[in-house]
Amino acid sequence: MIDLPSDVDFLRQKMIQEMSDWVKAISPETGAVQDLPDALVQLAKLDRSKVGKLYKVSRRFPAARQLACHPWLVGLAKSAMGARVVSCCTFVNVRIDLPQEERFLLPIHQDFPYIQGSLNGVTVWLPLFDTELRHGPPSWIKGSHKWGVLEVREEDSAGSGAKSFSIAKAEEIAASHQFESANVMAGQALLFSTLLVHRSELNTTSRPRLNVQIRFDDALALESIERNYPEGLYLNDSFSSSYPEYVQ
Repeated sequence: MIDLPSDVDFLRQKMIQEMSDWVKAISPETGAVQDLPDALVQLAKLDRSKVGKLYKVSRRFPAARQLACHPWLVGLAKSAMGARVVSCCTFVNVRIDLPQEERFLLPIHQDFPYIQGSLNGVTVWLPLFDTELRHGPPSWIKGSHKWGVLEVREEDSAGSGAKSFSIAKAEEIAASHQFESANVMAGQALLFSTLLVHRSELNTTSRPRLNVQIRFDDALALESIERNYPEGLYLNDSFSSSYPEYVQ
């Protein structure tokens, strides 16, 4: 758990404002709703597909791009990875998890197969609002990043990039290990290895869970250099092409 400095937290608030401006512009019916989570609940009732459009476009908002290469976060990642040169992942994932909605939740996974950066890469999981356990922050297996890259099966996910893989021994792992989680308040963030085994949890409240996921890698990692810096799933670099030794 990390506490964010004021200039990074300013970008969290800026992100909220940019998302709010989009919602008000795209759906004037929500204009009187000042609170972004409440506005998203109303928007979903009017047209669920528009929430999906916000999910896609919000990663392009200026605040998201500024967070993706913020000097403080770069320095944090550099220290955590022990890297001389940091690579800023161009994919910024903005999660919008509506209340009680299960279909987009991820089972246990590692971020690495999606990002395909360096083996010592890190993820910053930054909530836009207070995220208590009942909102469903991610849960994880403590110390699982030390297991290395786990073998996966590539799945026919019918257009869902998030479910393109499944850990080969997922059921065995889930049955034999304990998951833990924590409240993550606005102005805080989680920092973890992209090899950490974790999963989504259900949001049991009446308000959406909103967070930004920012990832960094070691630009001098040999595995990245030797494989010509794979771009990851978001730019259609299949994991079986980039790292076939980890795919069943």
